[in-house]
Amino acid sequence: MLLLQNMLLAFSAIAFASPSVTIDAGTLQGGQCENGKNANYYKGIPYAEAPLGQLRFEPPKAYGKYPNGTLNATTPATSCIQFGKAFLPGGAYSEDCLYVDVWTPSEATKDSKLPVKVWVYGGSNTEGGISDPIYNGCTIADEGAILVSINYRLGPIGFLGLDSAGIYGNQGIQDILLALEWVQNNVAAFGGDTKKVVLIGQSAGAEDAFIIATLPQAPSLFRAAISESIPNTQLMFNSTIQSSGASYAQALNCSVSDKTCLQDKTVAELRDAYSNNAYLNEGIGKDDEIGMRFPTSHGFDAYVDGTVIAEDPSVRGPQVPMIIGFNQKEGVLDTASQYPGIQAIESATAAQYQTFLSDDFGAAAQLVGDYYPLSLFQASVGNSTGWAVFEAISTVLTDAHFKCPGYQGLLEAARKNISVWTYEFTHNSSCVWMDTMEQSAISVYGATHTAELPYLFGNLDFDFNTSCNSTPTEYSLGKQMRKLWTAMAENGNPSTDDVQWPRFEVTANGSSTPGLIIGNSTVPGLIDYSVCQLWAKVNATILSSNATATGRPTASSTSLSTNGAGNITGTKACAVFSGMLMVLAVFV
Repeated sequence: MLLLQNMLLAFSAIAFASPSVTIDAGTLQGGQCENGKNANYYKGIPYAEAPLGQLRFEPPKAYGKYPNGTLNATTPATSCIQFGKAFLPGGAYSEDCLYVDVWTPSEATKDSKLPVKVWVYGGSNTEGGISDPIYNGCTIADEGAILVSINYRLGPIGFLGLDSAGIYGNQGIQDILLALEWVQNNVAAFGGDTKKVVLIGQSAGAEDAFIIATLPQAPSLFRAAISESIPNTQLMFNSTIQSSGASYAQALNCSVSDKTCLQDKTVAELRDAYSNNAYLNEGIGKDDEIGMRFPTSHGFDAYVDGTVIAEDPSVRGPQVPMIIGFNQKEGVLDTASQYPGIQAIESATAAQYQTFLSDDFGAAAQLVGDYYPLSLFQASVGNSTGWAVFEAISTVLTDAHFKCPGYQGLLEAARKNISVWTYEFTHNSSCVWMDTMEQSAISVYGATHTAELPYLFGNLDFDFNTSCNSTPTEYSLGKQMRKLWTAMAENGNPSTDDVQWPRFEVTANGSSTPGLIIGNSTVPGLIDYSVCQLWAKVNATILSSNATATGRPTASSTSLSTNGAGNITGTKACAVFSGMLMVLAVFV
């Protein structure tokens, strides 16, 4: 009997200690962070109805009330259906995935008015999820800010556009927009200030954040935005999206006008059609994990639909202050994924490099190859052809896929007289931060894609069955970086008492651009963007050549109108091409 009483008392104490928050939908029962963190979490909070059945491919529908008025918010959210393989978050996957996670300081009340960081994960808009351990927000909350992480639909479920079937695309973008409205309506209950919200995205999430920052409603949803390692500012052409959608419908044995057929397919059928559709795996930029994405590349992504996104972001430019930056060796991570080990890298050939250039850049391959010849890299790698190929591909990917798209975004902000800041992350980490990485290759990775994430989330102590400890300098660096990102939420300016971050300025050739160098510490310095003159020319060449006009599904091949799956429209192509010319003009 005494044992039972003690158990009941212990249970009551735990229940009493469990944090709770009441919002419009009902009362959330959360949990407490461990390892001495003075923070609480609320996981798996629905912000939209489950997009199942007739809601598949539709805009998200705002969530109503919790059954019985309460919700257990201690269980990780299910991740959305994955269509990639490089950045899988683990855990359960489901179409019922439109959730947010919230982390708050333990003492936060509805009157605290704390800064709010809203996180949009990366993964090529085909994979990723908020339940990935690297996005744990306990450290951010322990330091006095609130973190809200957003799940959004991916791949064709999140970005399929097929006007002839009444499917208008950009579902994933609309998910994020609805989640941002949820933040405005509910974050005050967690202790957040709706006027101190910063939208943060990395990789594809950085692109999504940039897109949303250019929309008319952006200033009403957040104060500022941060794009880490943005891969594109130019969107897919409408015609490209329609052609990809028509091909996908055919692969699923559906008419291009039959939405119900597409909605009735199983998840397995959706994934198989995506993986095995020849049309989606051909054309410019399609070179597996080291492929590029251009407005004419086949696939599913955000595009100018005329309603959700009325104007190309690369023309409209951001409407709020922004930080846009990149990592020094972005391309290493994707390049390394192509080789099963060191021996495979050492065996790489010059012919493989030429294939990469041809597959990714089409008519501009020669232009890229002349600027990045293998001879440029051989001396630094002991005249090894294999390592020269590795270094060349990773350098091309860094410049083309991350550094220069970011520079284009910076220019667009500057043209609109929007305050913007830039950075280059150069720190070489002591320990790997993903379970797909090999600790023995840590010196090869360097400051590669995703390398900044463990610092910005304060998660430097992963255990992947390897003995490694981050250094005190790295913990200090992470704290500095988090303060700068928090300042962006609080003030719309990332400078702090300790670090004065110079604003971006347009320079004659981009070679001496004011910014922040994030190495062993954060130091104001100059960033060299001069290579972006080349990439403006490459992009203009590719767009003018329309090099991917191959086997486009059309009305004649389906016996039904695809309502827009024809050639690239002159107006939109001209707008993006003009944007490229504007970039080139900066260097004149």
